Amino acid sequence: MMLICLLIGSGTGALAIFLRRLVNLDITTSDYNDQEIEENIAHNCRVNGITPVLPHIKHTWGDTFPTAEPDWDLIIASDILLYVKQYANLIKTLLFLLKSYKPKDGKARPQAKDEQSCGQSFSLPRPAFLMSWRRRIGKEDESLFFSGCEDAGLEVKHLGSRVYCIKPRETTTNGDQIENI
Repeated sequence: MMLICLLIGSGTGALAIFLRRLVNLDITTSDYNDQEIEENIAHNCRVNGITPVLPHIKHTWGDTFPTAEPDWDLIIASDILLYVKQYANLIKTLLFLLKSYKPKDGKARPQAKDEQSCGQSFSLPRPAFLMSWRRRIGKEDESLFFSGCEDAGLEVKHLGSRVYCIKPRETTTNGDQIENI
């Protein structure tokens, strides 16, 4: 079963193009509503031999998402924690994408386990948001995003050097949240 992925804050689409070429990942790009971004991604796909071009969704964080039933197993992003004022909107979008997840086939997909082997083993919950960044932001700003995620009912797990996995916090059958130790 193939992993279905959404890249938010896709910019030029370089990460999506790389992943499509490396592991033939089923990936959709997304960024705010700017025709030049979409045209740039399409151009970059063509010059890198990606045809047809990757699907693209115009979306501004915090606004209603154009897909009512998101089916992406994995949402990814890189270097998107630039504007503290946008953290609440980003978290609102993540909540929708992660908590409204409905797989295309209607069946819960198992955790992702090294489906497109790149020599490394991994295991991710479905759905999940996998994020990394290298830009330098203050620790206080950084903690605002992660504490905002946790306050909204998301679980944040640090995977390595500025790499994080964020998923919905597990709940019991009566709706109580399970605290992970």
